[in-house]
Amino acid sequence: MRTRTTAAFLATLATLALGGLACQGDPNDPMTWAKQLKDLRVQKEALDHLANMDVEKARPAVPAIIELYQDAKRPEFLETLARYADPRTKPIMIEALEYNDDDFDRATIAAGVLGEMKATDAVDPLIKAVEKPLPIKSRANSTRIAAMRALVKIGDKRAVPTLMKILTTSADEQDFLLNQRAALGLAEFRDPQAIPALIKGLFMTGRGTGVFQECRLALVRIGAPSIDPMIALLQEKNADVAAMAAQLKFEEVTPGVVPHKAAILLGDLRAKKAVPALIWRIHQKARGDEHRSALIGLGYIATPAAVDGILADLKDAKADPAERASAADALYLSGDRRAVPTLLEIAKSGYVKSDGEMASDLRASAAIALARIAGKETYDAFKSLVDNEKAAQGVFGMALDRMQVAKECDQDLACYGKVLNDPVWTRAEKAAFAIAFSGNAKQGLPLLLGAMKPITTMAQERYPVHQAILFGLARLGTRDCKDCIDRLDKQIAQDEKAVRLPGARDLLGETRVTEAIIQNQGAGDMAAPAPGDAAPPEAAAPAHGKGKAAKAAKAGKAKGGKKKHK
Repeated sequence: MRTRTTAAFLATLATLALGGLACQGDPNDPMTWAKQLKDLRVQKEALDHLANMDVEKARPAVPAIIELYQDAKRPEFLETLARYADPRTKPIMIEALEYNDDDFDRATIAAGVLGEMKATDAVDPLIKAVEKPLPIKSRANSTRIAAMRALVKIGDKRAVPTLMKILTTSADEQDFLLNQRAALGLAEFRDPQAIPALIKGLFMTGRGTGVFQECRLALVRIGAPSIDPMIALLQEKNADVAAMAAQLKFEEVTPGVVPHKAAILLGDLRAKKAVPALIWRIHQKARGDEHRSALIGLGYIATPAAVDGILADLKDAKADPAERASAADALYLSGDRRAVPTLLEIAKSGYVKSDGEMASDLRASAAIALARIAGKETYDAFKSLVDNEKAAQGVFGMALDRMQVAKECDQDLACYGKVLNDPVWTRAEKAAFAIAFSGNAKQGLPLLLGAMKPITTMAQERYPVHQAILFGLARLGTRDCKDCIDRLDKQIAQDEKAVRLPGARDLLGETRVTEAIIQNQGAGDMAAPAPGDAAPPEAAAPAHGKGKAAKAAKAGKAKGGKKKHK
């Protein structure tokens, strides 16, 4: 019993002695703990006390922590220093950027600190860290990513050639995540010298994915300097891409992919200069989706000449029906109500042959496009058509849902603003398009911004509503709209956490591109508001004689057609 009591007594004495060592001096004074950092018995306690102090209050301890790190070179001591972002730590942070495949934790920490410090004198060592060759599956690639992130935060354009080099390196030689981060980094720099690398990046793939969205964002952010290279790409005059296409056999795997992606970018850039080249493209022999993307690009650009080109394609009975359906989509994107009579006529009688039968796919596409673009004036004519519809009742009913909103709200933007939150997504989508085509940025932008919601709170059927809101923001917003940029920044930050949801990554890409479009637009770049339209007299008559009225709220499949329409 005495032995046990004696042992317990001695242990208590040791504990009290240790506590006495740790408590010498004022425990609220950082120097009390700084003096004890090299004592292994109390080192952890001292570091914990310093970590729990306010950064500025604890700053006098920085030299002691630096000395502790220099003696041991342990990553956790460097991480302790990281919270101070103190200029006195810069030399050891730069030194820590030297790393290898097995020892890279300190370099990763140092890169983050130097980026936060915006240390321009660390640019060259950071570039060296980024360019360090590593095995594809090496965990040390995280350091290369951290160094790239630091270079972007510092913002020194000496980093641009390095990011271009990383972007265009084959996935056979490096972790493809590096390519993605390099493209996003170039999007932040917005430097025209990166255009050739970004164009090549549009076609690069690795690990089952690509970096098209990231390169697209960067090119749109660069803006006007991207237009001429994109026109050359559309005309297949880019020598580097041509060589890449030949080597990787693009035409065997994805025919027409080069002009297809070029047309998408020209639409994003709202490149009025590209209208003749896009119209020329749709008159070439079709390969893959190139005609569709050229038509959609013309719709986004929305000049009178662009709309004339789309209308001509839609009216061409010899054109592929799917291409004509894309022309209908392009017309609603233009917002030009000159298209209304043609869309109404095709919705009425635009049957096409499919497997020897008359199909309503083109009619259905025209009906939806019409409903997205037309105003109250067209409601009665379209209602007569729907009442007599038999072949595609569900699709025409959904179109009538949209037209009902135009009838209810007419020119009242506040009314459309309320409908943006309608539980029926087709009605909410119509409201977003109506606000977009109004030309009234002062009243329309707050309504659209107020209706935005994080992806995580949306059912997937509401994604088209979000896309229509983004379309409206790009149609009405300019670089002077600070609220637009702030709200989109918030949306992007929220949605970046939801990219694993189906379709969320693409929707995030559209949000980023929308912000880039707005940042490039001045008041003189805006599309004109849609004029009022009047339904032609001949369109007011029922299209098919007597028939049962379609149920507007019921979605269905077009009879005799090959695909569903929304």
